[in-house]
Order: sequence, then structure tokens, then C-alpha cells
Amino acid sequence: MDAADRPGRDEMLDALLDLSHDLGKYLRMPLAMLPAEAGPGDVREALEHALRRTRVGPRGVRGAREIWAGFHEECAAALAGRPGFDALAGAVARALAWERAIDGVEEIDRAALTRDFADVSRRIRELIEEVSGG
Repeated sequence: MDAADRPGRDEMLDALLDLSHDLGKYLRMPLAMLPAEAGPGDVREALEHALRRTRVGPRGVRGAREIWAGFHEECAAALAGRPGFDALAGAVARALAWERAIDGVEEIDRAALTRDFADVSRRIRELIEEVSGG
């Protein structure tokens, strides 16, 4: 992708706001909706929903990996080298790594999972501030 094909600041902010909604919000929601006393099966089901059925809308069902890949394809070249983008990419990688626990048998550490998913949202907000100059 050459410079002429890269999104400008306003387009990047729009893409980041979409990412905040589609990934940041909907990644956290299934776990946040569970009661505190939810059992391991419920936590595993919420994890599966969060990662594989992250966003259900007019464009169909999209998982977290697909949402991230679309954003990455659109904006990574323009954001490369920004500390906020590197931090976000790391947070997303940690969140996506939880996918291996969906089909596992070990109990899921709900607190760690919640922290990792919340970190994605936080890193998106920080990158929005960085890109907008705030």
C-alpha cells in the first residue's frame, strides 16, 4: 500500500471508533453480562461468544479475529511505529490467545480474561487520543 492508499487522520479515527464499538465493546460484553456466581461452563460459553461471535449485525456474524484483521488491513501501515498501535496489537494478541481455552478442559481464570479484554478497550481509547492529538 503506498501513501496515497493509506487512510488519513479522519479515516483512521473513524476506523478506530468502529473498532472501539465492534471489538472493544462487544469483546467485553458477554463476560460483563454474566452474574458473579456464573459457573465455569457459563464463562467458557461467554468466552466463545466474545471471540467467535463478537459482533452480530447487518454484516452478519463477525469474530474478534476477523474484526481485528479488517482493521489491521485498513490501518496498520498508517499506524505503524506509533507506540499506541504497538500496545494495541499486543493487547489484541493476548485477547485472541484466549481462543485456545474455548475447547480446553481447564477452568478459565475469569479475572485474567476480563483484564485482557478490558485492556483491548483501553488501548483503543489511548490510540484514539494519540491519533487525535489529545
